[in-house]
Amino acid sequence: MHSADTQFYNKNDYESARPALLVLLDAYTNAEQNNDPDFMVIGLKKRNVAYSTDIENFMALKKAYIDKKYSKLSKRQSPSSTIMLTDEGKDAAYFGLISIGNQNFNVTYDTGSLDLWVPDISCPTSICGSHNRFDPSKSSTFQPSKNNFSLPYGIPGDNQTVSGYEGQDTVKLGDISVTQQTVGLAVINPFQDQIEDGILGLGPVNVEGFKVNGVMQSIKEQHKLSKNIIGFHLAKERKDSRDVSFMTLGGVNQKAVVGSIEYNTANVTLGYWLIALKDVKVDGNSLGFRSSAFSAVIDTGTSLIYGVPAIVDLLHANIPGAMFYQQQFWVVPCGTKSVVSFTFESGSYSIDPSELVVKTNQSDEICISGIQRNTANFWLIGDVFLTNVFSVFDFDNYQVGFAQTTVMYDLNTSGSAK
Repeated sequence: MHSADTQFYNKNDYESARPALLVLLDAYTNAEQNNDPDFMVIGLKKRNVAYSTDIENFMALKKAYIDKKYSKLSKRQSPSSTIMLTDEGKDAAYFGLISIGNQNFNVTYDTGSLDLWVPDISCPTSICGSHNRFDPSKSSTFQPSKNNFSLPYGIPGDNQTVSGYEGQDTVKLGDISVTQQTVGLAVINPFQDQIEDGILGLGPVNVEGFKVNGVMQSIKEQHKLSKNIIGFHLAKERKDSRDVSFMTLGGVNQKAVVGSIEYNTANVTLGYWLIALKDVKVDGNSLGFRSSAFSAVIDTGTSLIYGVPAIVDLLHANIPGAMFYQQQFWVVPCGTKSVVSFTFESGSYSIDPSELVVKTNQSDEICISGIQRNTANFWLIGDVFLTNVFSVFDFDNYQVGFAQTTVMYDLNTSGSAK
């Protein structure tokens, strides 16, 4: 027993120790929530474009790009340094800042590819537009190589390419420096009208491509993070214009997560984040293919969702007002209230109706559906779905995680769940 004048603790001692206790509590909370206390945040911006009034050509171009991007479910068609690359017809994309040899570039972060490239200083404005260009003479850490690269781009048969030569330099993402990273330096670049300068691939493993590590593979090999994971919060701008987009490195920003992150085992043998899609529902009603699950590629570099035709058609048959426009693609009422959800191993996740529609300048009543047919027998899950979840790509255990997400008013401040 304690005497009446003896306390369990001294208040002044407690106040002086309080900061340390809060640090310990924060570390414990981070560990419990799978939130690395050392995770970093990279802000992302969305490239938006004014879609053509000719929606037939718009969808034809998008379909051609996707068919080429995932030809044989692989961007890499041969053992050479040749990679399939697409821009989806200058569609919306998410990009952020990196530095190469202390020179800054905006790049699209693409989990559907692996390699890194930006324009070279020798690429003229007539070919590379007004993009930032890498100048080897301004980098003391640059190491040239004798290897060239060529990345076929665009519609099959148009013969456009991103091409140039390879080199090695220090690449920085946030506070992380990756040394001797292979970079493609483009001297021919038909992406001249885009805002971003190049692409940084975040695929799980290297199949062919440059035949070297991608940036995340180098980060893992050089032990730059305690956990080799990346996370994405892609803003639902149509739902709330204040929502911001960002990527996390090494951990999860729990302020953007509602509930817990649940993981799906990924098949990465083809160089993609490929997981099992168990079911699709419309307004809570299953489309009934749970006994024969399909494979789904999770790709931040693709805007729409492309699925098995029979299931896509059945899905739209359950959306009031949906039409198969001129036997080419699906359209839905711009104000649709139908909720489509996807079920994976980890659970079921819904698409907000505002994210399901793709508005064009042609009509305020009928919009392009964010879910379209894929000629191949797999699903391609892009940003129409990924804006509705916090997604995590785990390079240590090769798994993809999802959680419900909330509006983020800035990189550190969340709003109430929407």
